[in-house]
Amino acid sequence: MPRNEIYAEDFVYDELSYLDYIRSDNTNKEERRKMKIILSKALLQELTELQRFCLTEYYLKGRKKKDIASDLSVHPSTVTRHIHRAEHKLKHIASYYS
Repeated sequence: MPRNEIYAEDFVYDELSYLDYIRSDNTNKEERRKMKIILSKALLQELTELQRFCLTEYYLKGRKKKDIASDLSVHPSTVTRHIHRAEHKLKHIASYYS
């Protein structure tokens, strides 16, 4: 039977690594902020209207692919293809900035 309790012993910390993580938090926030700006621009400038629609409906609104496909009068595999192509473009763009 799995246990539901959490014990301090379950977490082993390397104190120096933890301190480095805390110190780098502002840097991570700044990097995330820059990446968010870059990806927002890419969403508007690099993706087709259908790619943008499918991606935002699926990820941001949490809709099912079959429902998106129904709205567009296309097969669900077409929605999947639009999402995958959009993801590929965004990953490609993000790779230049990481």
